[in-house]
Amino acid sequence: MAEPATLILSDIREEAERLAGAAVTLGLSARLIGGLAVWLRCPSVHGGPFARSYADMDFAISATASTKFKALLLTQGYLPDQFFNGLHGATRLYYGEPAGRWSIDVVIDELAMSHKLDLRGRLDGPAPTIPLADLLLTKLQVWEINRKDLRDTVCLLADHPLSEDDADVEGIGLPRLRSVLGKDWGFCHTVVGNLQKVAELWSREPLQGAAQDVAAQVARLQQVIEDAPKSRAWRLRSRVGERIRWYETPEEVKH
Repeated sequence: MAEPATLILSDIREEAERLAGAAVTLGLSARLIGGLAVWLRCPSVHGGPFARSYADMDFAISATASTKFKALLLTQGYLPDQFFNGLHGATRLYYGEPAGRWSIDVVIDELAMSHKLDLRGRLDGPAPTIPLADLLLTKLQVWEINRKDLRDTVCLLADHPLSEDDADVEGIGLPRLRSVLGKDWGFCHTVVGNLQKVAELWSREPLQGAAQDVAAQVARLQQVIEDAPKSRAWRLRSRVGERIRWYETPEEVKH
């Protein structure tokens, strides 16, 4: 029998697709997130000005899928960071590719960065990634958003239509966006600001031949967010505004 490490493909993009596909086939509540999820779902990032390299891959899994997902990575030849996983294993896991070519970061149940995105109930379905609405939110929730995340967001909006059907695998589900942003003023405020940056990037660097007009997509999103029903907590927090910091600045976790 071949050694487990020989299963690992040489291209991180193909390897991410293989692992994400294995999770779907096994029925695990585990889906790809991050830049490689955008690569899997967006042709616009495969070439041209917004193509980029990838140093690691990211997965979101449910707590109930943790044991089986860890077993999957082990059988594929990945090496766990025993100290990190022992310390943070309730919320995060970290694995290395045996030759050191890349790493795998795993978040459990939620993504907590500038804001918290609860992913429970969003980690199944036919696609190898989290739903496109959630993928969009993972990019737009970063308060100090960088050019890489802005470009990934442009590609998401250039390649996929906005959809009123949250079950539309190829659409960005507006019901999900309304639900998340209508409850959390801080998250909403960050997203609105970042959408303006996305529109500015698109005006400077439009993608020729894109399936969607990103400027129109952003304008519709801005209107959808403005019109979305807001919770009492959202309305109360909005009165405080920027007088109190509305985002987190998580420290980089060392491995």
